[in-house]
Amino acid sequence: MTAPRSLTPVLVALAISGCATLGPTTQQQSARAAWDRCPKTANLALTSIEPNGLVRYRAMSGPAGARELSECLTATGVPSLVVVASAP
Repeated sequence: MTAPRSLTPVLVALAISGCATLGPTTQQQSARAAWDRCPKTANLALTSIEPNGLVRYRAMSGPAGARELSECLTATGVPSLVVVASAP
């Protein structure tokens, strides 16, 4: 059985609003706390934290500080992935 056409937009709106009210996961909260605590050089920028707690960050002008940050995050149990931006 399918929903009547007039009900479909309402169901879509409810689904979207339900997703928008969800807060960060426990893993994301822990990962953000670790990110805030770990030392970082000025060229490192947080790009995202996945729901599973994976921290993605970018090294803007070379890899300086990326290894140290990765080691700090790993020591706190937070997985990470760095992308080193190439020179134009």
